Amino acid sequence: MHTTSQRVQRAPNRAAGTAVLTLLFCSAFQFFHSIGDAFETHPLAPFLLLELTLALLIAIAVFSMATRIITGRLRSLDLFFFLFPFFWLLLSSVFAWLTFDQPLIFGLSEERRILTFLYWFVFDPVQRRFALKVGDILTALILCACVYLITAIGLQLLVPDQLSGRALPDLDTRRLRMSAAGECFAITFIVGVVGCLVTKRYNLNLLAMVVGFVGLVQVAQARQLTLAAAATLAVLMLRLRPTWTIGTGAVIVVAFLITISVRGPVVITQLSEAVLPNLSEFFGANLLENTRINTLGIVTDLLTENYFFGLGAVSLLYDGGLARLYGRNFFINDVGVLGEVFRVGFLYAAFFCAYAMTALRLWQRVGRPQHRHLIFGIYFFYLLLAPTNGIFYRLGFVHAFLFLLLSAAATRVGASSSAAYLAPQPAASVR
Repeated sequence: MHTTSQRVQRAPNRAAGTAVLTLLFCSAFQFFHSIGDAFETHPLAPFLLLELTLALLIAIAVFSMATRIITGRLRSLDLFFFLFPFFWLLLSSVFAWLTFDQPLIFGLSEERRILTFLYWFVFDPVQRRFALKVGDILTALILCACVYLITAIGLQLLVPDQLSGRALPDLDTRRLRMSAAGECFAITFIVGVVGCLVTKRYNLNLLAMVVGFVGLVQVAQARQLTLAAAATLAVLMLRLRPTWTIGTGAVIVVAFLITISVRGPVVITQLSEAVLPNLSEFFGANLLENTRINTLGIVTDLLTENYFFGLGAVSLLYDGGLARLYGRNFFINDVGVLGEVFRVGFLYAAFFCAYAMTALRLWQRVGRPQHRHLIFGIYFFYLLLAPTNGIFYRLGFVHAFLFLLLSAAATRVGASSSAAYLAPQPAASVR
């Protein structure tokens, strides 16, 4: 009995660990970081907080690596998350210096967001110290999304003038938009969708869906994220509930055809008014003047001329960036993956393969189907966004979160129960 009581006393406090992880997620998912884009700033995003956070992450990562090397406990995951961002940062900065004679400091500044990969060195110790399970991690994410949503709506209600007064495009009607929280809301929405599809415990999962959806529509107001989330929802439903999904789709199609037959001109007019502005955001009225199309052609030509050697991370802060050479409609961040290839050239394949092999090693050890469905859904969502948003450069914190999920799920292989997904209890249903 004495031994049993000692074990109970020494059991990690998972509630405390979930609270700590919630605070870390509130930092990691960028809502309180001022990055420079008008859509990503607000009064509660202090200037230089991102840079101070990255400096702290570098110190923690270096200390963690040094400690693990000295004690002989260095793991391949730690080595991956340490080397990946620093090699990317070094190569992209050096290539810009060699190609455009840009001082290294400008390249380092331009690519600083890749250093959010280092959030792994704070996520992982918390997960291991408190023995957090997948359900605990997802609960922390949902709590983070709730904090973001309450804060953002509070800002929209209390200080709308400060938000609408930002340097937004004149014709953009989304004056209260705060897109930095979009990643958190989108992942939370996917978590809720998968949870509702694989378990009968709807309370926390339904909360995740509602918070994620409202956050995407009301706060982030990012069309790409919302469309990608909707496509992910359709794929997950077709994957997990094919018969129900096909039946629902057939009903929607029939209802749409009936509506068209009854009020065709009105419906077509309303659809065109809703769809055309979204299409113009991507393609514009004149394709030759569209930023993405223009940048796509120039980047392809430059990479071909340089035999797919990287041209580096060119900063707008240095002599106006490449706009001085290729016109005002040139911006490599608008072409997603191709913009990342522009930075490091054919070495992008090495980065991608290193990432894929590391992720697949963990994926093979994920035993529960519901965890596989969740991780698949998140990766599918980001693959849809890759052509315009890229995969690595600005999403290091997302990959740290994904690997946290993978590692937590992989350590639970062989657990007996597969019923629960986001149950709020300490029983064996969430492992």
